[in-house]
Amino acid sequence: MKKLISPLLISLSLIPCIATMSTIAAPLESEVAAVSTANGLLDLNTASLEQLKALPGIGASKAQAIIDYREEKGRFLEIEQLTEVRGIGKKMLEKIADKIEVR
Repeated sequence: MKKLISPLLISLSLIPCIATMSTIAAPLESEVAAVSTANGLLDLNTASLEQLKALPGIGASKAQAIIDYREEKGRFLEIEQLTEVRGIGKKMLEKIADKIEVR
């Protein structure tokens, strides 16, 4: 009987650890959704504020402007639409064009 109880107690003690691991992994899955694993480009239609801020020349206010544009106007259909966002011009688009996409 003791041989059966020990493995059972160990198994039961691991349940909270497994639940915590799945909670920690959940945000990572949403982060992966914004980045295409095939080509490593950031999708303007799903990128978070933090992901947008990681682009060269994009700070908090420009990242928020991109999100605001997306919420007001809808999905980006092409990366060139980014120049319609306040504070982003052709030169900025040229700097980040090879790091972004729209899906």
